[in-house]
Amino acid sequence: MGHVSGVQGTTLNSSYAVSVGHDVAAGIAADVLEAGGNAIDAGVAASIALTVLHSEQVQFGGVAPILLYIADENRYFSIEGAGRWPASANPGFFEEKHRGRIPQGILRTVVPAAPDAWVTALSRFGTMSFADLAGPAQVLAAEGFSAHEDLVSCSAQFERHYRRISDDNARIWLPNDAPVKPGQKFRLPDLANTISILIDAEKKAASKAGRARGLEAVRDAFYKGEIADAMIQHVKTYDGWLTHADLAAHHTPVVEATRARVFGGSLFTPGSWTQGPALSQALQILEAGGIARHGHQSVDACHMMIEALKLALVDREAFYGDPDFVDVPLDILLSPAYAASRAAMIQMESAIHPLPAAGQIPEKPIPRRVTPNNTGENAVTLDTSIAAIIDGGGNIFVSTPSDPSFDGPVVPELGFVISTRGAQSYTDAGHPACLQAGKRPRVSAYPLIFREGNGRHIAGGGPGADLQLQAMAQTLIHHLAHNLSLSEALNAPRVFTHGIPASTEPHLSFAGKVVIEETAPEAMMTGLSALGHKASLGKVGGIAQPSICLVAGHPDQEMEAVGDPRRANGQRIKQNPHSGKGAS
Repeated sequence: MGHVSGVQGTTLNSSYAVSVGHDVAAGIAADVLEAGGNAIDAGVAASIALTVLHSEQVQFGGVAPILLYIADENRYFSIEGAGRWPASANPGFFEEKHRGRIPQGILRTVVPAAPDAWVTALSRFGTMSFADLAGPAQVLAAEGFSAHEDLVSCSAQFERHYRRISDDNARIWLPNDAPVKPGQKFRLPDLANTISILIDAEKKAASKAGRARGLEAVRDAFYKGEIADAMIQHVKTYDGWLTHADLAAHHTPVVEATRARVFGGSLFTPGSWTQGPALSQALQILEAGGIARHGHQSVDACHMMIEALKLALVDREAFYGDPDFVDVPLDILLSPAYAASRAAMIQMESAIHPLPAAGQIPEKPIPRRVTPNNTGENAVTLDTSIAAIIDGGGNIFVSTPSDPSFDGPVVPELGFVISTRGAQSYTDAGHPACLQAGKRPRVSAYPLIFREGNGRHIAGGGPGADLQLQAMAQTLIHHLAHNLSLSEALNAPRVFTHGIPASTEPHLSFAGKVVIEETAPEAMMTGLSALGHKASLGKVGGIAQPSICLVAGHPDQEMEAVGDPRRANGQRIKQNPHSGKGAS
């Protein structure tokens, strides 16, 4: 690693906890911390590495929601790493030309957000250079790495999509004109060159004017320079809407994280431009409903979990959207009184079918009832990965970088797909997440930080599209309400409702459908079916399943880093000698 500039000035002890969606990226984050970087430096390095190691589901030009806890300030920040619809975006076009659908391809493109989110995080809260942090990813992309299970599965599962989207997508993610094989050397030379351009731009500017100007040069090279030129030429080739002006105007907001009181602590998420606050709603409903009184993974507990998730997620559909465009009443939705009123709707004798009504908010129009939407299609879901780090000073970085490789045409000379997160908008003008020029889609990916009453933190997230929220809700309930360790909570079987319209086009849902992981006791299937749920068994692992990475602890106490066994991940822990635990 390179020189540490000491921008934040925090004296770090030697402890840290790292949990990331790939073991190599976890090692890169740990190397940054060992070199004297803070959690923000390590998190950015891991996130950039994930765009290489998980290029099948994390694009360098994708989204990157980030949450931070800055210990010296005792503040929680949301770096809102999501792009906006181009200024020329026209929802009427989709109604006229595509029967209200947002088709796969260039028309889903929104402004790429991740590079500016990383630069913003480093400029305000980091200590190291972009070159130091992006260098390991550049080497991985150039020299290659051994193909892992997610890459292999994605390459095979979406082979038809790669071939249909463009010859260049097929060239990259179907090397040798075939799906990737386990252990095969996988390289991304075009992406390696893109990262090199940004590194060179920073070094040139920083050598003359210092670190801040170097980071600004990274942003300019991506959003205004030759990389921007390549993106816009590519978009024009496919008759897309993105322009140079859209790119140049993009700046990442940094705001206070959204906070909710739950289980004696505070849960921090991004705002309503993600589905994150719906996790807070679900947990508040479960607490108000007395989930702790029901035995761990009893039929009653699982039934209450499903019903609380339905109540929270119909509110997501009724109210959540980009708060720059939509008045989202989060102060009411996240209040204890509102949670209690929603919990009172849960009937322990039977499931609410097909879905409960969204809440009625004073001075807000009565929301339209959310209805199931089963068109008989197979949905193509957007996925993500995760980087979660606590450093020795108590700072926390957690991010869910995202966007797939099979949903839009790759920019051939750059080696990445420009964010297709527009697929998580609606064309219906009455929906809070409807698309508008300059508006952000309501993204499914989100990170979280939970602060317990004693000051201990839990931070994390993970892949799984809409189901990631349901997996996280169950993990936290197992830990906070039923006193399981984090590792035990991650391993416990899960149940999922599929009754809520999915965030991603075509927003499919299936009335009453509940999927139970096949490792669950047989009594769970029988009991939930008796309550009116249309229950079936599902797989435990694989690329279509949600997976979670978590870090927890406090620098002066024992640190934890855990990963979900359902999909690949990696952890690194180094304990403070004063905590009584050795390094690992």
